[in-house]
Amino acid sequence: MLKWYEDANRQQDVIISSRIRLNRNVKGYAFPEQLKDADREGLIGLLKGGIQDAAPNLKYQSLAPGQKAEKDVLRERRVINSAMAESGRKMGLFMSDDESESVLICGDDHIRIQCSMGGLSLQKLWSRANDLDDAVNEKFAYAFDSKYGYLTAFPTTMGTGLKASVLLHLPVTASGRQFRKLLEEITRIGLTIKGAYGEPTENYGALYQISNQKTLGLSEENIIATVHQIAGQIAAQERKARMLLQKEHRGEREDETYKSYGVLKYARRLSLKEGMTYLSQIRAGLNDGYIHMQNPVNIYGLMLGIQPANLAENAGHPVKEEELDVLRAEYIRSQLPDLDGNK
Repeated sequence: MLKWYEDANRQQDVIISSRIRLNRNVKGYAFPEQLKDADREGLIGLLKGGIQDAAPNLKYQSLAPGQKAEKDVLRERRVINSAMAESGRKMGLFMSDDESESVLICGDDHIRIQCSMGGLSLQKLWSRANDLDDAVNEKFAYAFDSKYGYLTAFPTTMGTGLKASVLLHLPVTASGRQFRKLLEEITRIGLTIKGAYGEPTENYGALYQISNQKTLGLSEENIIATVHQIAGQIAAQERKARMLLQKEHRGEREDETYKSYGVLKYARRLSLKEGMTYLSQIRAGLNDGYIHMQNPVNIYGLMLGIQPANLAENAGHPVKEEELDVLRAEYIRSQLPDLDGNK
């Protein structure tokens, strides 16, 4: 089955994907970090049984402290965060075959529901996540306070427990002089924007995530509407900037796109920086009509595929550092379609 991020038909221009997360804790239990090993084992067993009944379409896998390679794959695919990938605590994960839905147990909180989809799809995802949350809530009573809402391990998720985020591709906006001002404006309205794979100065690929900073005192509908609106506005700015470049620098942009394609299609070694940078340029070139391919391809899916842990998983064996650049080039050559010479 195709993963949700591999579906070329769901690929959008600027807005890559949307995600909804819900953090919950079971009433009567300490937060995961405070649990003793025996209590953790007992809670994981309890949650596993209940969630299997509530969401029979999700498959379970244990995440033990020693499973670093498996957890790194999930981190690169944005299923778990870096802290959970590095955690020495045992966790469990339920996930759909296409990876669009997951439930992490005993991570930061007892339960973390996540739903992802291509494009600007927060409202649809909220409906799916809310239905899954209701099904799980029928099995377990949540820790809830009439004043503070859902009680969570971190103050930033207390309240609704909801984090709504949108992933955008901003190669032009992020390179402009006004980008820092944009970051400051977004922070002032209670949102945050950060590089998907590092700080803005080293965020190769120009992928940026915008999300709400807090949930306390806000409704789910308000959070979703705000993130949706601001993500749409930033996407519109990026499109406008690209249109201006098309008018004034089309030849340069077209040349840049074809050079990027040539490197990716024929290189025998590619660093992660090179792979992400050239794929970003091709993604923009495809969306802006500078280049055409014989078959559709989801460039974001390729960006995930060239991450180190995913390359090792694809190889089927542990990979030495010096092998990664060779495997990355081989992977891209095998996945990148030929150009359509008729367009």
